[in-house]
Amino acid sequence: MVYLFFLLSLVSPFLFISPKNFHAPFQKGVFLFLFFLTILNFWKEKKTKSEAKPNHSTTNIGLLSDKQITILPYLLFASCIFFFITSTYHAFHLTKSLADAFLFQDADYIGISDILLSISRGEGFTSGYYSESGEGSYLSHHFAPGMVVLSPLVSLIPNRWGLAAGVFLVYQLGTILWLFWAYQITKKNFKEFGVKFLVFWVLVTNQLYLYRLGSSFHFEVLVLIFGLFFFYIWEQREKIQKVPLCSPWIYHSVLALAIVLYLSQKEDIGIYLFLFFLPTVFGISYNLWKKKKYENRDLQQPSGSARDNSQEKANIQSLTLVFSIVFVWLGFVFFLYPTLGDHSESIIWTKVLTQEYHSAFKQVTGAKKSLQIFLELIISVGLGIFQMIPEVIGIGLIYATHVFSSRPWHHEVYTYYSYSLVPFLLYSGILWIRSEKKINLSFAFLILTCLFWKNSLDQNVPLDHKIESPWKNPTIQMEIQSDLKEVNLILLSTHKGPIFGEPKEKPNPKNPTYPNEPLDHKEKANRIFVFAQYNLSFYITDKTTTYPLEQIKNSSSICKKANVCYVVIAPEFTDEFLWPKSRILEYKNELETQKGVFVWKGKKIEVWKLPPMN
Repeated sequence: MVYLFFLLSLVSPFLFISPKNFHAPFQKGVFLFLFFLTILNFWKEKKTKSEAKPNHSTTNIGLLSDKQITILPYLLFASCIFFFITSTYHAFHLTKSLADAFLFQDADYIGISDILLSISRGEGFTSGYYSESGEGSYLSHHFAPGMVVLSPLVSLIPNRWGLAAGVFLVYQLGTILWLFWAYQITKKNFKEFGVKFLVFWVLVTNQLYLYRLGSSFHFEVLVLIFGLFFFYIWEQREKIQKVPLCSPWIYHSVLALAIVLYLSQKEDIGIYLFLFFLPTVFGISYNLWKKKKYENRDLQQPSGSARDNSQEKANIQSLTLVFSIVFVWLGFVFFLYPTLGDHSESIIWTKVLTQEYHSAFKQVTGAKKSLQIFLELIISVGLGIFQMIPEVIGIGLIYATHVFSSRPWHHEVYTYYSYSLVPFLLYSGILWIRSEKKINLSFAFLILTCLFWKNSLDQNVPLDHKIESPWKNPTIQMEIQSDLKEVNLILLSTHKGPIFGEPKEKPNPKNPTYPNEPLDHKEKANRIFVFAQYNLSFYITDKTTTYPLEQIKNSSSICKKANVCYVVIAPEFTDEFLWPKSRILEYKNELETQKGVFVWKGKKIEVWKLPPMN
């Protein structure tokens, strides 16, 4: 039977490398197969139970033999390797397809990537994409200093691929580490935890919300790693009672570090931590009240075992530390930090939360749809549906923030907005594995049936890497690609004079023929600024600092820090719904007003140079 779960763990990884038109029928086939197994095993278990002795348990019979227990780690390793290879293939082709279709928009991928490049240059979290002035800090928009972890990859991998590589690497590493933790727990007692681990294994490798986070191209994916670190340290709290007196201080120091690292991934994670642990706090408070009540009545109520008292003490100490750090952190982020310095230049997070969205982005979900999403979340990591009551309530409180949200993607837990829930779902799955809750094989298959039924309905899991560009004319796209190669040669050179029209001879990328003097490579990153049209920025060399085109209005202050400022536009190459051609032409007129110098024009792209700023 363990081989069947191994094959089921390969379903989504197999979809990563298979044609898109194969995905839906294949997942429906898996769903129907599991539905059949659910009915078959339910009938077998019912029949076996009626024939067995009254006290005989049929749970887990024949599922994990000694031979299967021996082979399980090898199958798990093979599953992780296959997942890593296929997801890498998928990540490469998905990133390339999005880039080739010019669908990496400034406000997200390019904006985050340039912030991380700015950090690597020692310029901090300066953002031209999340700032009204073009010079504000991203931390005023989202207080996420933990994103700095991705900065080395973004600076090392050229052509703006670093963010994509970093996000998918964290997704892969996080998935494998959560599985490894689950296996470490299971191997202590395969007969007790085996069924639940096998279910968790299949769920995590095929988890819809985990994939949404991993394929979002957003830094929030880091919660997979730092959430794991925090919860792993959190689970060591009982062990501190069995070691020398100085060890609790060491443990609490490491726990405090883990909390801060997790909180640093985004400003609202502290809220979710508080909501998740709230049922636990109420549970401990109720037990203390009940114990005190019996003591006051002088009843002969046993005070509990030494292990129970030790566990309760460890829980109270650790929760006190967690809540203290969370409240201090939230107080700093939401009240103290906004008063430090001038944050009026940045786009504040609270303003974004209350903004209105176009009706095209909104979907009326209602209570029925919200309940359905909540059930999908609970099933997505097992939890025996509602066997883990405190965790289900905690996750429900977090999910309530999505239910009442006016933001369409947050409301429906779409793309990276699953970051608020995924670490808590995975941790609850870990607790479910090691709990005393029992499930039989038919119930295990029922959970997997529900998972693959949901996955078969979602056409975006996994995403199709053969993306149709909104600019459907392939000739135009080829001309843009050709122009961009020459544009980057121009941007990385100083010009003795403007070049009008298209050059007679195409420059060789390895040996440019423009009459240019190369700048010193150490100065390029800091001294070349480019105001780029929204759908061209990904292909602008990362040796420059890019700004969205609309920041031309602030060029007088921005360009004071640059050796040279360029503007790159293609008025004929735009999506009229997102950016009307007339809007781009307005910025072009503003260039002429500012006495911008027309440098070069290819087949579709124009390059302008802004006058020097004093």
